[in-house]
Amino acid sequence: MSQILYGVWNGRIFDNRKSEPKSEDFPIDAIAEFDPNNPMRAVVSHAGFLVLDKAVSLAHVLSDYYKTVRANSCGRCTPCRNASVIIDEALTRLVEGQGSSIDWDAVLSAAREMDETSLCGIGRTSAKPLIWALTHFKDELIKSATGNTQALSSYGVVTASCIEGCPDHVNVPRYMDYVRDGHEDRALGVVLERYPMVATCGRTCVRPCERACRRYALEGPLAIKDVKRYIAESEPVAIASLFQKAVDETQPSQIAVVGAGPAGLNCAYHLLQKGFPVDIYDADSQAGGMALRGIPPYRLPKDILKNETDAVKSLGGRFFFGKKLGRDITISGLKSRYKAVFLGIGCAKGAYLGLPGEDTSLRGYRDGIDFLLDIEKDVLAGKHPKIEGDIAVVGCGNVAMDCCRTARRVTNGRVHLIYRRTLKEAPADKEEIRDAQEEGVEFHFLTNPVALESRDGVLTGVRLTKMQLTEPDARGRMGVAPIPGSEFSLSCRTLVAAIGQKIENGVIDSGIGLTFGRRGNIEVDSSQMSAVDGIFAGGDCATGPSSLVNALAQGARAAYAIEAYLAGRSRFNPRDRASEIIHNLKLVWDKVDPLKPKKRHPIHPIAVELRRTTFKPADTGFTAPEARDEASRCMRCYRVIRFYTQNNVPNSDIH
Repeated sequence: MSQILYGVWNGRIFDNRKSEPKSEDFPIDAIAEFDPNNPMRAVVSHAGFLVLDKAVSLAHVLSDYYKTVRANSCGRCTPCRNASVIIDEALTRLVEGQGSSIDWDAVLSAAREMDETSLCGIGRTSAKPLIWALTHFKDELIKSATGNTQALSSYGVVTASCIEGCPDHVNVPRYMDYVRDGHEDRALGVVLERYPMVATCGRTCVRPCERACRRYALEGPLAIKDVKRYIAESEPVAIASLFQKAVDETQPSQIAVVGAGPAGLNCAYHLLQKGFPVDIYDADSQAGGMALRGIPPYRLPKDILKNETDAVKSLGGRFFFGKKLGRDITISGLKSRYKAVFLGIGCAKGAYLGLPGEDTSLRGYRDGIDFLLDIEKDVLAGKHPKIEGDIAVVGCGNVAMDCCRTARRVTNGRVHLIYRRTLKEAPADKEEIRDAQEEGVEFHFLTNPVALESRDGVLTGVRLTKMQLTEPDARGRMGVAPIPGSEFSLSCRTLVAAIGQKIENGVIDSGIGLTFGRRGNIEVDSSQMSAVDGIFAGGDCATGPSSLVNALAQGARAAYAIEAYLAGRSRFNPRDRASEIIHNLKLVWDKVDPLKPKKRHPIHPIAVELRRTTFKPADTGFTAPEARDEASRCMRCYRVIRFYTQNNVPNSDIH
């Protein structure tokens, strides 16, 4: 088992050089191996350095680390700009045998100045490994530059809490830098490295990056989603026009993608850029999946979506629309024709409430997905649909928010939102809840349906009971239980169940060999491959109902794995492994730097009276000065982290 030989980590000194390495109060299992059968031999980060092998040269490891630091210093402040060069050049001279001429006191002084007075995360944290090495292990550092040292392989990332919070590891600080400096075109390029749906994500993302932002603990997180939207919309450009065909469309494809939603499109996007012809099948008449049919136009105008999905066509992707899985094509049939198949089929079947004796055929009783799809079809056809009477929506996730806000726009009655827990437990985006309340949706928290009410096959209302909080469960979530004798009736002509979704019945071949989780999702491994060799899956069909950005990330991950699979290589993803270690060691959630608070810019909604009656965009987004000022709030909390291993890391070009 791996043990720490020596090092300093978060100020704690480890030194087992003169004795057998002993068990330490440190999660050593988190760094024992980087990938299977590839032992970790050293780690260097802003938290310090750890050496796990006597053959490791600390001088060579730190020299390599500070070349990365120097390359990523932005140069805006003198301490980091100067010290990163001084440190790099000193360590380079050391490993080249010129250590006797180095003034280590001067190097240490420069490193301390860099640590104490730099203006961003690179400078404020990256000097620590050298400071601690010179303070506690100076003799070892100098001695390790000579002698028989084994060559090391390495894998490194320059990351931040927002990057780690994003499922697709979008480099948020980099595009904030570009926006702040007025280079929106370059900022757009940063996001396009990860996916083509820039404005789509900028309008609909659930913002895990913002919850990870360091300013979250200060006066409020950076408006990352809104700045991303500004990037895509500041200078209207056809995203598709930025790409040229990357493949020969006359060549037969080895890869089939089923489902032209976010997961399938991003999988195809990355594979096409690597030169692989891809055939994309979808039951609809155009690309977009649930982003097209399930997200209301007031949140995502469909011309914006089409502008971005067309990028896959520009790259040479071949679309086959009107091809429904289980009806026109089958997984087994595709598997016989293609070497790899990616399933991005989503969860297009809504769930009903499952109440005792419930009749799902009642007129007025709808599941959330079908409700949104029907409204969307009318809106796309240029109609403004109307529904008579009150509408009740059950659930409090993002689909429920889409349903109740859509209902507010189509009914002449009242709209009720029924949720069995409290506002605190609601999984929906808090901004969506706020907007729904502003638009006149009436929220009924700690309330739960117990029966439907009807007459002659037509829904007339729903029987509800009041709920109370009980003891928390194993995950710490408060339980709920009905309050005896609290039942009451709520009159409504339409009841929408927005409590979950699942894969449509009949789309998966029986006997194909896929395995399924308890929620009915396709089980996949860390590379998105299913239990059937060569069949991959991602997005909602693999996770259950999730977010658009999660689907994008899984499509990208599957693309890398498919490329490796076709080449007969390991499907190991080093970037995901790096994130796993970063999370286990809590490497990017260290102390918040004490900076002066700077108020977050709000987005500009249109008047509530208009929002209640129109499917036009519900807000106007940032102006250029607002976007640039908001981008300047970014604290550039980069952290440089490198892992040194015994063997080469597979697929080490993935960052």
